[in-house]
Amino acid sequence: MVATHVNLPKIGLVPFVFNRQIPKGFKVKTGTVILEADGWYISFTIEDKAVPLRRAEIQPTEKNSCMFDLGLLHYAVTSNGEFIEVPKFFRKSEHRLSKLQVRLTRKQKHSPPWKILKRKIAKLHQLIARQRLDWQFKLAYYLFSDVSVIFLEDLLLANLVRRCKAKLGNNGQFLPNGQSAKSGLNKSLQDAAFGQFVEVLEYVAWKLGKRVITRRPKRHISALLEMLKQSF
Repeated sequence: MVATHVNLPKIGLVPFVFNRQIPKGFKVKTGTVILEADGWYISFTIEDKAVPLRRAEIQPTEKNSCMFDLGLLHYAVTSNGEFIEVPKFFRKSEHRLSKLQVRLTRKQKHSPPWKILKRKIAKLHQLIARQRLDWQFKLAYYLFSDVSVIFLEDLLLANLVRRCKAKLGNNGQFLPNGQSAKSGLNKSLQDAAFGQFVEVLEYVAWKLGKRVITRRPKRHISALLEMLKQSF
């Protein structure tokens, strides 16, 4: 890591440490300052017009393609019969997180002890998010290790975590609608972060010069398998 300075508008020269050097020939276009739980970060957008935009146009075949289905019982089930377990990063840290939150409620708001606990909770959330993202990147590279095209269901993720509709009885009172059970399901869905994983998978595919094809689910992954067989 190399220490240097960046000139921020209305602030001036601010020292920072490079995570990795900017490649030669690239020009810094923008810089975004981000506040994280463990400090300040700056993210640069760089550009080199001499670098062509790559877009993979690989035609899927039976040998170079793979399909998988996302779920909560197993994080992914591939067409090769491989089952990938759900990591459950948030669930594993949920007990520790709840203990910190209980302690936080007993402190006076904005007092020094309250701020210390607030920072610990934020760092724990950050750790969970970074563990999840690191695992998803490793999984994406693993899935692309033997294939060039991946077929994936285009799930309507917003609908999966939507609240249950209210049920009214004949007398106008609200009836049980299963929202309490749905809340636990929503927590597991958010812990799995399928939307983030799809974005990671598409980024890794672009970086490796490979391809991700999404299709709306019909019945199950067997429908995608049948669709691929018909294309040969």
